[in-house]
Amino acid sequence: MRYNNFILFCFIFTISCSPKALLLDQPKLVSIYFERKIKNLEKNDKLDLYQQRDLIRTKVEYGFGIIMEQADRSIDTDYSAALDHYKKANIIFKQARDLGISVLNDRYPSFENWLRSNTEIQFNRNDIIDLYWLAAAYGGSISSSRGDPFELIHLPNVGRLLRKCIALEPSWNNGAVYSAMMSFTSTRTDLSEVLLRDSVDYYFDQSIFYSDSLDASPYVAYAESIHKTYQERKEFEDKLNYVLDMEIIPRSEYELSNLIAKNRAEWLLTKTEEYFLE
Repeated sequence: MRYNNFILFCFIFTISCSPKALLLDQPKLVSIYFERKIKNLEKNDKLDLYQQRDLIRTKVEYGFGIIMEQADRSIDTDYSAALDHYKKANIIFKQARDLGISVLNDRYPSFENWLRSNTEIQFNRNDIIDLYWLAAAYGGSISSSRGDPFELIHLPNVGRLLRKCIALEPSWNNGAVYSAMMSFTSTRTDLSEVLLRDSVDYYFDQSIFYSDSLDASPYVAYAESIHKTYQERKEFEDKLNYVLDMEIIPRSEYELSNLIAKNRAEWLLTKTEEYFLE
């Protein structure tokens, strides 16, 4: 579960006058921003709920949007450096995960039992943000672990959290949960190819529907998780080129996430010869 994940990277930068596209080309600058924000939040040992949520989200966004992206791009050229990035991301994701569990435990003392399917909880719509970002933190800790079985055992938790979000409000955040479910489902080894693809197609269609086809992220996610996996080169290239052709609408809610999607699509297309046997 990497970027095709399942996260809309809506970063908030202090340098509001800088063009967003330029900031994407300055990972060190963005890293400094995230690290300072995390450090400032962690100085307070009595964070309120909104500050806790901000810290969880910031760590997840930093892990996926910067550290994991650096790891993915350097894995073939500097394996040792890539592993260092994955380890750093894993630490940050675990911290976000533990804080997310703590937030929900405070509200629902039986929450961890619910995660293990040992009890029922009557969640409400106000819980979606905490359930969603906990799912993201779990996904990040699993992905960055590079196959650690002690992390992989938590994979069902991701699906349980995301399914609860959908049950509470399918349209939340313009279909973001469906994008997450699409990426989660593509990692499942207990499904046949037919069932897996049918499920991913459904979640893809729902994410496109709720975002009114304005979000580029699901297209990149589908290209990586399905077309690359099943060696469908033409479809892989078509989806990524579709993303590159999408118009960036200034000051829209998808402006930055679509810039990030275009950036990754462009990079993925340079790897086509490596990904496909024919």
